[in-house]
Amino acid sequence: MTASTDPTYPASVGWFQYDVAVPQASLEFVFNNGNGVWDNNKNANYEATSAGKWIVMSTVSVPPATTTTTTPTTAPAPPTATPKPTTASPTPTSTAAPSPTTSAPTPSGSCYNYNGQDSCSSSTQTELPASDDQRKWQTPPRNASGWSTDYQDYRSLTGYAHVVYGAARTSATVTVRTFLRVASATCSFTFNGVKSTSATYQVTNALKDDLIIVVTCTDGTDTWTLELDPVNFVWQNNAVNQPSGMKGGQKGAIVDLFGWPYDDIAQECSDFLGKASYMGVKINPPQESVLTDAWPQNGQRNPWYFVYQPVSYRLYSRLGTRAQLRSMIQTCRANGVRVYADAVVNHMSGGGNDVLSHRYSSGGSCVTWGAKSSAKHSPYYTHSYTYGVNEYTKARPALEFPAVPYGPSDFHCERTMSSWTDPLQLETGWLTGLTDLNTEKTYVRERIAQYFVDLLGIGFSGLRLDALKHIGPVDAGAIYGLLNTFMGGSLPDDFISWGEVILGGEASLLACNADSGYNFYKGLDAQYAANGISSTDIAKLKIWSSDYPKEFPICGSWILPSSRFVIQNDDHDQQNDGSSSRDMGDAGSVLIKDKDVARHRSFEVKLFSRTDADWQIKVVLSSYTWFSNGAAGFPDGYSDCSGFDSSQGQKCTASVPYEKAFRAGSCGYTVEGFAGGKYTRVHRDLSIVNAMRSWIGLSSVTLAGLGISGSC
Repeated sequence: MTASTDPTYPASVGWFQYDVAVPQASLEFVFNNGNGVWDNNKNANYEATSAGKWIVMSTVSVPPATTTTTTPTTAPAPPTATPKPTTASPTPTSTAAPSPTTSAPTPSGSCYNYNGQDSCSSSTQTELPASDDQRKWQTPPRNASGWSTDYQDYRSLTGYAHVVYGAARTSATVTVRTFLRVASATCSFTFNGVKSTSATYQVTNALKDDLIIVVTCTDGTDTWTLELDPVNFVWQNNAVNQPSGMKGGQKGAIVDLFGWPYDDIAQECSDFLGKASYMGVKINPPQESVLTDAWPQNGQRNPWYFVYQPVSYRLYSRLGTRAQLRSMIQTCRANGVRVYADAVVNHMSGGGNDVLSHRYSSGGSCVTWGAKSSAKHSPYYTHSYTYGVNEYTKARPALEFPAVPYGPSDFHCERTMSSWTDPLQLETGWLTGLTDLNTEKTYVRERIAQYFVDLLGIGFSGLRLDALKHIGPVDAGAIYGLLNTFMGGSLPDDFISWGEVILGGEASLLACNADSGYNFYKGLDAQYAANGISSTDIAKLKIWSSDYPKEFPICGSWILPSSRFVIQNDDHDQQNDGSSSRDMGDAGSVLIKDKDVARHRSFEVKLFSRTDADWQIKVVLSSYTWFSNGAAGFPDGYSDCSGFDSSQGQKCTASVPYEKAFRAGSCGYTVEGFAGGKYTRVHRDLSIVNAMRSWIGLSSVTLAGLGISGSC
């Protein structure tokens, strides 16, 4: 072996190469470090099965990506029983065998970028090669140029709290899962001030407040610290007292307060939602997502869809902090209102919306833009539109979200979606350029399920699962199966979820044909059962009915009981003029498009008064009006151009001024002539409230009974 001459795998960080002069059909090999330490791929030997370039990281020395310097580390001491090379050559497993790679073309020109270099190389490839993980650990080290306090020591240490409840959910085992750049480093842990060398901590319902975890790791030279977000547990949440007609959280109306900050939602729960007897409120994705004040998107400062571009599972949003979120949930629960999260786990942020600098060539010019940020300022990296080499990895940028943590191999290779009937594209394609998670991977499934555990721990009663159609039935079944396991072997009694599966011409594939291989009706139910979920709990896992109100049941008959579907009139995706999420025809109304209050009200009332199916969960959208110039950010202040940072020479031209979402004593339909940026408060309409109350077996209420003085 000789020193590597490949700039992608430089000799300066420990890479070697071995060239076979005469082409061979295959090559079988093992490694030895020259001091008696063998690596024979766990007695399977390594094997290159075709001509080309094969990249292998041997275990006889620490891989370059885990060293603290730019020179190779000394090989570890030989184990007590030194393995010997074998003569047998069984086929290596897919995880142990090296993957052939094709060198990406070297970018050229003064405005080059790395677009396309992580694209799928064939029609069947879905995963990025494991060797791409050598490009992670991109975060600047503490106190270096470009570092900020929210970056912690993500350059060398990442991790999260893994929680598993006992069957009664009065106790839990918390295990800190850490990931180290330097494999030989050792860690200690502090749980609520108590130091331990064990990563595992037992908790009971005697703990009434946050569990605070701090991790400290060292390699003997450097020391790194990781402060995890507080961990909360289901037994810490306020009880929810609701009418019997709500069946313990299994029947009722949920208000989608689209774009409402947490403090305003808390006030609305206290002032109105509890009195009206709404079962719950759904909020926008609470996880940390893209947020920027200096780089507009089509003239907008933080359009609404940025909240669907997550950068971590930390519960910090433009709508409030984790502490504000927890306070809001507890306030709502104390007032008889459950809270549901919009969960985005199919993907992470869109390519090019990260903390790096970006550019592309257009019409002879080089278009550039700088780093974006997020609600908690966690670092995150994509490869799209980037250029240059990372100062610390000495490699081009890679997909990495350290605050989760996710690295390159946790994503699918980049594939443009061009078909809505091809299961491979539906599941592994990058939806509108969003970095698609490899949900077939066990670690990714576990990490998503643990995010759901955190949501329940802080007080949520369930969730809407965004883009379920693109996660796939097998992966979704596995994720919910893990949630079931982590919650003690069953789902909470009041838990519900509803998955977004938008149907159209592909209804046979996705819904009607149980044997299609990509089916979200009976096919998904079979996956739930295969992953150990009981029939009682499967009934809590519902599908959002995109065929309502015009085409239901889309298969001509109810393939699943109608009680398994969640219905609503207009939804947040339909408000965009370019949206084709579903066609309601003359059977429904999108308020901010039709601008007809009476018509919209009639369809909301009908949502509750109709008796042609046994729907148990119904959703009412309370959103805000949009501007004719395309400005569609939330009126929460973060889309107001008055707060835009123009220091980068950019202009914010589509402003959404701040308006307080909560308005005590307000009537419904506060659209004010449909001027832009006005919260609609549809859920406060008395006709809708009384139709909803009748549906769950309650008597009518007056405006005065709801705390509204005068007339509406």
